[in-house]
Amino acid sequence: MFNITEATLTTTSGPLTYRLHIPSAPQRAANPALLLTFSSTRTASFEETPYDIPAKLFAEAGHYVVSFDLPNHGEQINTFGTGIVGMCAAFNAGQDPFAQFVAQGRAVLDSCLAQGVAASGGIYACGVSRAGYCALRLAAADQRITGVAGLAPVTDWRVLTEFAAVREAPAVAALVLDHYAEALAQRAVFLTIGNHDERVGTDCCVRFALRLFTLESEQAAGVSKIQLHIVDSPGHSLADEWRAAGAKFLLP
Repeated sequence: MFNITEATLTTTSGPLTYRLHIPSAPQRAANPALLLTFSSTRTASFEETPYDIPAKLFAEAGHYVVSFDLPNHGEQINTFGTGIVGMCAAFNAGQDPFAQFVAQGRAVLDSCLAQGVAASGGIYACGVSRAGYCALRLAAADQRITGVAGLAPVTDWRVLTEFAAVREAPAVAALVLDHYAEALAQRAVFLTIGNHDERVGTDCCVRFALRLFTLESEQAAGVSKIQLHIVDSPGHSLADEWRAAGAKFLLP
């Protein structure tokens, strides 16, 4: 299904390899889009179920798809550790992994466009859980991204157990996605989360969505481009249908 190429960029945080699906000419959409999709690693985003659902749906429709490893995941694991624990340690040491991700995402997008990815159908971002936060931060920072989907996204790191020791720090409070809502209020945003997600906080996701709805109503008239779906799903999980729904929301 996927026609994969990989390229490595030199960034301020070190080398970064990204994986790009280029649709073959016969299968390419008339107005192909580019999806930046994130889970933990670029391999998981393309090859591991259910994290590969957005990539598959866009590829099947003839669009470009790109992904790279999150900071402190895959090839970006460093001395601060792995996963969210490593991200927290890096942040506490003054090496902000979220700002790093945004810079890397913009560099990857620049590289894709420079090598001929003609995303006439739009540029979109999608992420799940910790990667949902990253995708939303990237969309807030880059106006080229016209729509974003957060699947059971982290919206407030203070809720996560890995950040418990620094929960009261002002710098951690400044990471809350509510602070980035204004940059997203004019664009298409899809959010979905389980109705009792204690891991990342259903209430935090709802609060963020309400902030988006308020800003959207203040800034623009017409049909809302923001969707929030609170679904019956146990814990920090989502049925495949809701992962697919986020991708379908973005499909041009």
